[in-house]
Amino acid sequence: MQAKYLQQGSQAKILSTGQIVEVRRVSNHGFSVVRFQTGGDYMILNDRLETVSEEEVRH
Repeated sequence: MQAKYLQQGSQAKILSTGQIVEVRRVSNHGFSVVRFQTGGDYMILNDRLETVSEEEVRH
């Protein structure tokens, strides 16, 4: 995963848990600030995130 594929306001999936999060900010230093659907903003490394394709269905 490269940071250039993460965009502010887009959705991403945490690789280890499969949770869908909203990308709030992307840093050039290798991490992003994400917001969980249950609330709260957290910093996470970009290599732990994967972009979500439009055709993926959330339950």
